[in-house]
Amino acid sequence: MRLIKQKINSGENNMINTHKKTLAAAILIAGLTACSEPQVEVEQEPQLRPVRTQVLTLNNVGPLQEFPAVVDAASTADLSFKVAGELTHLYVKQGERVNTGDVIAKLDDTDFKLALDDAQASFEKAEADFNRAKQLITSGTISQADYDQLKSQFTSAKTKLANAKNNLAYTELKASFSGVLARTHVEQFEEVQAKQVIATLQDIEHINLKVNVPESIMVHVSKEAPKAVYAEFAAIEGKRFELEFVEVSTQADEVTKTYEVTLGMLPPDGYNILPGMTAKVMASGPSQGQQQLYLPLSTVLKDNSGHYIWTVEAQGEGKGKVVKTPVQIGEISSLGFPVIAGVEAGANIVTAGMSKVTDQQIVKFSGGE
Repeated sequence: MRLIKQKINSGENNMINTHKKTLAAAILIAGLTACSEPQVEVEQEPQLRPVRTQVLTLNNVGPLQEFPAVVDAASTADLSFKVAGELTHLYVKQGERVNTGDVIAKLDDTDFKLALDDAQASFEKAEADFNRAKQLITSGTISQADYDQLKSQFTSAKTKLANAKNNLAYTELKASFSGVLARTHVEQFEEVQAKQVIATLQDIEHINLKVNVPESIMVHVSKEAPKAVYAEFAAIEGKRFELEFVEVSTQADEVTKTYEVTLGMLPPDGYNILPGMTAKVMASGPSQGQQQLYLPLSTVLKDNSGHYIWTVEAQGEGKGKVVKTPVQIGEISSLGFPVIAGVEAGANIVTAGMSKVTDQQIVKFSGGE
């Protein structure tokens, strides 16, 4: 009996193990079946190369013209005495600022004071004689000839007195306007002559730039004041200073056959712009009433067929097609290459990465950049 029970128990265990194995296999098969279900793939659009573009627009002005210029003071005066004498005082040094009426230098006025005293005495005597003559002529005591002579002497004495006063005043040299004493030409205690230059006074509150313009350009210049004119100084990098029109000479220089144009500006803060310095003046050239297209220099390429540019034609939102566009261009200028034929205003031209695009390539761009 014991043996029979052992066999029965052994059979039951085998059946249980078999069921467990069958269940595990079923679970494994179900898992494999689930993993093998088809996946839905999302198709991704190809990434487009971005390009930088520029809209080609008409230009109302011609290319920039460059001219050498020399800085000049707005006003310059060579100051001198109207009388001769010994320079006893030189009150102002070179580079000092003065105001209108300030005394710059003075002559020894001893002789001029004596001359004034003598002229004053002569005038007083002539005046007294003439006053008596006016009374005597009415009573007939003196003749008309004597009266006229006394009157003439009085007039002459009056003139000499005025001259003596002026000569004494002329011993002081005064500033005719506010400015800077640019240079002194004499030393103190030096004997100077009338009209000899003593000092040079300059007004540098405003400065002028003198430019010589050739007749080939002057013939196209409008009678109106030029626009968009500015100056560059070699010692001041990266800065341009706007200029305003002052005047233009209408007669050419006999030697150079150029016309002098004067432009003005305020002295820039932080910089010491002085007369005699050089500058470069830049102005828009004559457009002759025509609008012109200009291509940036970096956008124009060349192959065996000639010059061409890359343009972009819009193909929807944010996309465009690159097109190789042959162009005819003129001579290089400060604004770029003038367009003769091949492209019109409003076209989107590629301005960067030209070597990385191909004809008919679809790219990413923003129209109107």
